[in-house]
Amino acid sequence: MSPGCVAAQYAGDWGWRVNLSKGLAKGGPKGAGGTRERILATARDLFNAEGAGRQSALDIATALGISPGHLYYHFKGRPEIVAELADAHAAEVALVLEAALAECAGEAATLETLWTHVHILTEEAWDARFLWREPALAMGNPRLAASAQGMLRAQHQALIAMLTALVDAGAIAASPAVVDGLARQMVTGIAFHAIALELQGDPGPPRELVARAAAQIMLPVAGLAT
Repeated sequence: MSPGCVAAQYAGDWGWRVNLSKGLAKGGPKGAGGTRERILATARDLFNAEGAGRQSALDIATALGISPGHLYYHFKGRPEIVAELADAHAAEVALVLEAALAECAGEAATLETLWTHVHILTEEAWDARFLWREPALAMGNPRLAASAQGMLRAQHQALIAMLTALVDAGAIAASPAVVDGLARQMVTGIAFHAIALELQGDPGPPRELVARAAAQIMLPVAGLAT
């Protein structure tokens, strides 16, 4: 299957999507753990829709329909909530990278396999897009900064490994320097390209926007195909 066909397939079929954030799903159990998860899920939705920088703990409590005191029982305030969401996002990314490294190896090191995982990573970044829209959130929040830096490093290293596997399998031709530079560009694209398309007024629902972003991130790799 050609890379173009793969992109079309992913744009139209969302059934393969992995959902690694069930713990943040709304409507969880009503105990302390459930309330904490519902606060995080509500905050994530609010931050993605309206931006995290303009939201207060009161805004989150109001959106969830609980008292500010109830929210403060679980979190010290918005910075802790943002950091908790970043940690959850980092854990999801780590699972995706683990699966990607296991699958994009040996004879399975193909453009299609890499494309699948780049698509998943792009979707994960979109689900936590408030983090990448507002890098200033990490200023004065060491926990958030460490989480974001760790994600970027892990993705860079994993993409180098997967691109090198494609070189070794004869799927693409690239020197180590090109692989490193391409991996860095892909990390940036995964975090920001869907957001850039949104800002440009890209039409269509989010799943199509994510599919287009992933396809465009993969174009330079496809150009190295042998």
